[in-house]
Amino acid sequence: MKRLVSLCTVGGAVVAVALTGVAHPQAYATGDDRGQRSAEVLQELVPSPDGPGCAAAVGSKGRVVWEAGRGKADLATGRAITSKTVFDMASNSKQFTADAVLLLAGRNQLALTDPLSDFLDDPPAWTRGVTLGDLMRHTSGIPDYQDLLEAKGIELTDPAGQKEAIAAILASRPEDPPGKRFSYSNSNYLLLAHVVERVTGRPFPTFLQQEFFTPLGLRMTLSPAVDVPGKATSYDEKDGSFLPNSSPWKQYGDGSVHTTPGEFVRWADNYRTGRIGGKQLLAGVTQGAVSVGDVLRQRGIEEGRYGAGILVLPDQSLVHRGDWEGFHSSFKVSPDRNTAVTVVCNVDTPDNFRAANQLMDIWAK
Repeated sequence: MKRLVSLCTVGGAVVAVALTGVAHPQAYATGDDRGQRSAEVLQELVPSPDGPGCAAAVGSKGRVVWEAGRGKADLATGRAITSKTVFDMASNSKQFTADAVLLLAGRNQLALTDPLSDFLDDPPAWTRGVTLGDLMRHTSGIPDYQDLLEAKGIELTDPAGQKEAIAAILASRPEDPPGKRFSYSNSNYLLLAHVVERVTGRPFPTFLQQEFFTPLGLRMTLSPAVDVPGKATSYDEKDGSFLPNSSPWKQYGDGSVHTTPGEFVRWADNYRTGRIGGKQLLAGVTQGAVSVGDVLRQRGIEEGRYGAGILVLPDQSLVHRGDWEGFHSSFKVSPDRNTAVTVVCNVDTPDNFRAANQLMDIWAK
């Protein structure tokens, strides 16, 4: 059994967190063609195994029933993408941040109606009108910190962390009245991670590890801008060539959960069982969800409502996309919460959400 070790902050110190790189057993019987049909979906998504590619997994009631990879995790070494390959799940990490807030709300340590100003040392006046619920549902009107940092001359290739991003956010102000309109902004989730730290006194990566990853037996870690062993290299394609894409930015709350697709579909079973957070957390996932209109249609996501770090589609499916550096992930949970699909790639592959839908059609009952 190969052991992958990544770094995570615990109690302010950097410690090792073990990620066991082991494939899950296939769960379909002889004569069942769903495995072959799924492999064909992945082959259509990644026609050539010689360039960057994708990995995918399907889960049923918390058990991985199919997973595979195709393409190269690292072009320099020729390392292939397999079911053991670790990826940055990018904005699919937001659901953990939202659920962390819901978990604390269930413990009466905060409320979604609390103003952001309650969790800041020297709050600007405008933060009194922004609630935690506004942050969670992207209705705060706060501009994206990436735009704010770049306006200050800080590029994606320059070092920048949580402190710099929060300072830039607090020096700005909402572009729309809070609570009035959905406007996706990574700033919202970075601020929610700060709130969790303020309420609990624990570093946010530690909170996720102790409250979610370890209790659920998930091989996951929150490690912004860390080269996690076994992780794929991400790439941008330009004029037929693939160039590595990485950034030293170290923000969290909005992204940076590292894992495999198989582990991610195992996580999805919490939406069925409520093992962490119980019925109150499950209700909070969709309660108060706001319409996103058609702003995400260009990403292949149909009209829906944004709840707790997740989109709720008209048929009650849960979906989200993640895009950071060259990593692109698609996540979907069936309306009955029994089946989950994750597809993640280390290069921009426009059809990865379509592939997730195809896999859901094959496996959902």
